Amino acid sequence: MKIYLFSPIETPNRAAFRADYVFSNLKIVKSFSLIYFIVILAFRLFIYYSGFNIDKAINVSGFSASLYTSIYVIPVFYILSYLLIHNFRQEKNIIAISQALVVLFSLYLLSRGMINTFNAAHNPRNTMTMYMLWLVIICILFVFEYYETLFVIAISISSFAFLLPHYLTDQGEIFKNNFVAATLLCVFFFASRYVFTYRATHFSQLKTIQEKNQQIENAIHLKDEILGIVAHDLRNPLSAIESIAMLMELDSDILDDNILDNLMMIKASCEKARFIINDLIEVARNDNDNIDNFGVEKAEVNGFLSEIVAEWEQSSGAKLMFRQTDEPIYVWINKEKMQRVMDNLISNAIKFSVDGNPVEIFLKQFSGKCFIHVKDRGLGIPKDMIPYIFDRFSRASRKGIRGEDSVGLGLSIVRQIIRKHGGDITVDSVEKQGTTFTIMLPQSSVLLSAAG
Repeated sequence: MKIYLFSPIETPNRAAFRADYVFSNLKIVKSFSLIYFIVILAFRLFIYYSGFNIDKAINVSGFSASLYTSIYVIPVFYILSYLLIHNFRQEKNIIAISQALVVLFSLYLLSRGMINTFNAAHNPRNTMTMYMLWLVIICILFVFEYYETLFVIAISISSFAFLLPHYLTDQGEIFKNNFVAATLLCVFFFASRYVFTYRATHFSQLKTIQEKNQQIENAIHLKDEILGIVAHDLRNPLSAIESIAMLMELDSDILDDNILDNLMMIKASCEKARFIINDLIEVARNDNDNIDNFGVEKAEVNGFLSEIVAEWEQSSGAKLMFRQTDEPIYVWINKEKMQRVMDNLISNAIKFSVDGNPVEIFLKQFSGKCFIHVKDRGLGIPKDMIPYIFDRFSRASRKGIRGEDSVGLGLSIVRQIIRKHGGDITVDSVEKQGTTFTIMLPQSSVLLSAAG
């Protein structure tokens, strides 16, 4: 970490950082002056009504008068800081005036500590507690540029050296007191520069994060635009190609077998491309969706899955075994998206199962959660691939046992949708024995408030 002893922050962030910490300094002046005023006013009223002689009690001549002076001075700082905060703009003149007020406020606090130190005894070197206290407070609360810190130190040491002979006449004690004050101010300088360095580094890191977030937002926006082009401009040519291939098939009587095979390949390629486009668009939609516009509705899971199983058995002739629960299970889901989840898991199970082996689907409920299991007795997933199967364009994607292609987006989409529902999905697989995907969904009482 770079220490900014006698240098400002780097140019790209300098103006923004100065505006940021000056505005923060102003707010501290406003809050601190208000608190300080309330405390000294209450203390002054207590002294007045009780007849308590604070000067004699703490053996500090002029302490009561010092409090009385602050009652008139501190409100001025509060009013000025209030006005500057409400009219703050990132302009050099406004920032310079604002920081000048902060420096003056700091010098005033130091003067209070200095005067109380001088009034406390004939030897200020032994009674610098108040002076040290204000130095620490100013160092912690306010951020100064190095030249502002040096200015505060120069005014402080000059004032201390000027006032000291009025309280001490011994030259040796005067030297010792000046030496102690100079030592304190040296510590103050390095501590102040450390605070500046910490705030500057933190600010630079925040700016970097903001810039990266903006880049990410721009990339997401660009991705959405590209997907829009893919959805709108590629679907139409694919549909045209597929339509032409279908029209040519109508003249199959005059076409030889090679041409017919080529037409089948064209149609299959169009269908594959359409599936990829749909997957890409689904990924983008799921990224942008949230629970407020996800369109969930209360559904009974047994009936919902029964319809999906019946559709698969009717359309593909696949062997599916569905075990329902005795009691109904209700969850809040987006039926369209959850159907896509089940279609994907069932399709994968069939893709990697040997003909004749059924795909099992069964339900459980436990501790307010609904569990949907999709089990096959197929090839299984190699152990080293399991951590990557839910990644986008996963390197764990494989062809099915009958040569079915995979883009590597299906399971990523499944997990996206499940997590949008407030659930999760896990996998348990053993090579050559089969795979079980388990979906966990909160039951209806959990998602009721989120669904509205």
